Amino acid sequence: MEKELFIGVDIGGTHMRTALIDGRGEILKSQRILTDISRGASAVSNRLAEECRSLIGAAAGHNGHVAAIGLGVAGKINRSHGLVVFSPNLPQMLNYPLAIELQEQTGIPVVMENDANLFGLGEQWLGAGRGISNWAGVTLGTGVGGCLIIGGRIWNGDELGFVGEIGHTIVDPHGPMCVCGLRGCLEAHSSGRALVEGVTESVAGKEITSGALYELSTCARLTPVDVFNNAVNGDETAIRLFRRMGWALGLAIANLFTLLGIRNAIIGGGVGASWDLFMPSLRESLAEHSCMLDESSMVIARGLLGDRAALLGAARLVQIAQHASAV
Repeated sequence: MEKELFIGVDIGGTHMRTALIDGRGEILKSQRILTDISRGASAVSNRLAEECRSLIGAAAGHNGHVAAIGLGVAGKINRSHGLVVFSPNLPQMLNYPLAIELQEQTGIPVVMENDANLFGLGEQWLGAGRGISNWAGVTLGTGVGGCLIIGGRIWNGDELGFVGEIGHTIVDPHGPMCVCGLRGCLEAHSSGRALVEGVTESVAGKEITSGALYELSTCARLTPVDVFNNAVNGDETAIRLFRRMGWALGLAIANLFTLLGIRNAIIGGGVGASWDLFMPSLRESLAEHSCMLDESSMVIARGLLGDRAALLGAARLVQIAQHASAV
């Protein structure tokens, strides 16, 4: 008898990940390509369909068939209409029917959700969130995403297409511009993009005039990984940017804890690999900006699933949707 399998999709500002996943959360095959949104929304949609068709074909080799696709996208979405309403990191996808196109091109039912919510579902199912009823999730990548797990479930608020968007809460109204159009968002301080832009600003202001970061920045080849590597090697500009990251994260999480009356947060995403560089300043900021909880009682945990979290969350999403439709 064929096994029921699922495809998980995680589309971020930099990479597009897809995976073939079974009902227990085992990843049978995974793929990753550049999102390359500069080629346009339609090109991304077509390439995504190709990736999914490849996994649909691979399902037979695992004695299974793909029952549904869980699709995670960064930004504001309209789940019921399959639309990407607005994504700061995928601006070409304004009101784009990505889920509809994917379903039409594959012939497989597609359920769409915000990628940070899928991170939350994944970590709640098989990661650091197991056994914790209430927690906030923060994903650090090209941008900063967020989710809320309340009573063991993803909280969707008033079904407005966004919730838990901690990356677009303002930590400094006089701070740097964010891609969303506001000034001083958490994302403008604590994302991979913020690290690169912070170096660029330092070069433009002649705060750094030589060295590896200067050379990479002036040649337009600088990446967040370069900033990380230079921070590890003692570069003061890079270290300062990670301290800024931690300060902003601590402030935002402290406000969230105070507002919701919770004390657990889980941080994941690619930039989360720089944990040791930003955690000391995050802890200091958390203590400085919280009057309701002692710093020692606030739990900041590292996600356990890495870049698998949203993919596994996508599989969990379609399982939940199947169960709800069967009731």
